[in-house]
Amino acid sequence: MPHYDVVVIGCGPAGERAAIQAARAGKQVAVIERQNVVGGTRVNWGTIPSKTLRESALFVHSLTRNKLEGIRCEISDQITVDDFMYRERVVVGRELEIINEALERYSIEVHRGHGRFIDAHTVTLCGPDGAVLSSMTGDVIVIASGSSPNRPPDVPFDAECVFDSNTILRLPRIPRTMLVLGAGVIGVEFASIFAALGVELTLVDTRDRLLPFLDREIVAILERSLGGLGITTLHNERYATVERLAGEQPRVRSTTKTGKIFETDALLHCVGRDGNTTDLNLPAIGLKPNDYGLLQVNEHYQTVLPHIYAVGDVIGYPALASTSMEQGRQAMRHAFNIPGVTSKTELLPFAIYSIPEVSYIGETEERLKERRAEYVTGRGDYDMNPRGQIIGDSEGMLKLLFEVGSLKLVGAHMIGHGASELIHIGQAFLRAGATAPQIAETMYNYPTLSDLYRHAALKALQALQRRNAAGPPVTQ
Repeated sequence: MPHYDVVVIGCGPAGERAAIQAARAGKQVAVIERQNVVGGTRVNWGTIPSKTLRESALFVHSLTRNKLEGIRCEISDQITVDDFMYRERVVVGRELEIINEALERYSIEVHRGHGRFIDAHTVTLCGPDGAVLSSMTGDVIVIASGSSPNRPPDVPFDAECVFDSNTILRLPRIPRTMLVLGAGVIGVEFASIFAALGVELTLVDTRDRLLPFLDREIVAILERSLGGLGITTLHNERYATVERLAGEQPRVRSTTKTGKIFETDALLHCVGRDGNTTDLNLPAIGLKPNDYGLLQVNEHYQTVLPHIYAVGDVIGYPALASTSMEQGRQAMRHAFNIPGVTSKTELLPFAIYSIPEVSYIGETEERLKERRAEYVTGRGDYDMNPRGQIIGDSEGMLKLLFEVGSLKLVGAHMIGHGASELIHIGQAFLRAGATAPQIAETMYNYPTLSDLYRHAALKALQALQRRNAAGPPVTQ
């Protein structure tokens, strides 16, 4: 039975980075991956494929709705999802090459199969039929098994007209109408993508407000933008029944708890994801996931068994590729006393790749109010920025939050073109402890959207001046 310093179960972003971090420190590492490819949801079914489709949707939206004088474009009515996804195959192929090269470079052994615990240090490798192929032991074990879409038994998933987030990109054709059940990050992203492609779309939110963890002013702009794409959003609503309607091209009928009936070409169910822990035989080692299959960990990503770590989607929020990667690295830094950053991943930037993009880092106004913290707000509007006017984004906004006493930046929130990229400027300012005057005095290329930071910081200083009714005037 081979023995390793580290055994990693799952080779998505969290498991891959945990394995590489340990191997770079000279540890002997084995990875168990049940799929026939590494990369997990990030590369193969989720992040990269969906963002590829988003770029196609943005292109189509620009051609069909943002017409320039004298320029007219036509798009075939018979276009398929596969037509939009050619670039995805190229990108995914290259990403898989990079991951496999890294695993090979650090001599990380990849074992294909399903991992199951025998005891706290022993994992068996099982084939698709459940037969045991081999076993291995590890001083440290990392559970990075990821998550899967929640699939209620009363929803007839068929990957033809009823889909989850793992199968939606296998749509046989672009539907004319679609119902999206679930208005979390995934639901909002896919709703805006398909609406931009011209699909008549209804988004059903089980909560009373959209994306409650986001700044409410940003959400108000997002909801207005989704409405501009033609999306109808229903709040405080749940499905009661979902049934497939037979026909040459099958459709789906959904009835809500309040009696609303929808008949659409396609239905996407994306209400929650469950941790992939069911088949790990966790009772053998005394670990018990919650009702959603998620594992509880401490600040170092240790389970109740100190040598067993859990990282990525299997521990729940925020369940982002970026945070999952950092969790994997930090777990191994802790396990082997490797120097490096150990800050909480909740402080990393968060992005929603809707149309338009939303991104943020740090505190929200709501949390600051709950703590009774004194703060001042500054805003930079795209329609007051020459680059924003050039690209035709009149709705975008950057919102900065500063402590009143120190004037240090404590939160940055953004919606609009390039938000997921531009938020990293806010991240750098936040980590550097930058103040509103420092941000306002920083030079930016002109014309750029980055200049929104200067404008927002100046607005915050003006607001503070009005609040204090004292001090020299702040000019632009």
